[in-house]
Amino acid sequence: MQSKSLTETLRFVRRLDSLLIEEFEALKKQNLEIFETLQPEKVKILEALAGLDVSAENLDHPKLQQTLNDPTWNEITDILERCKRSHQRNELLISKQLDSIRGALSALQDQDPSATVELYTKLGKTQATRRSILSGDA
Repeated sequence: MQSKSLTETLRFVRRLDSLLIEEFEALKKQNLEIFETLQPEKVKILEALAGLDVSAENLDHPKLQQTLNDPTWNEITDILERCKRSHQRNELLISKQLDSIRGALSALQDQDPSATVELYTKLGKTQATRRSILSGDA
């Protein structure tokens, strides 16, 4: 892999790293509009990285050794490891948010008239209330 390719790859992975951080912030704030605007650029970077030909088969041994010893390559691999962890963190956050939404929907759709819901009183204590009052069945 040539030095120019390494520099270009480093630029891609740095941008991917910053996009994943922005994505996490948008997810934490539940700002789906910002999250959605980040996706096209992220996909474009991932496609560019996937299109790079960095397999050992395409490099002769001296070029491969040269690439592996290049400090830029080490920085690329370090950033990619960080990107992997950031992606997993974002995936976990999305999963937790989806579970929360599913739970809320399930609670709203539960039509069991004998079910009770615990609500907080003005004093901060919980008070069991029949679901029928909340669902308009009363």
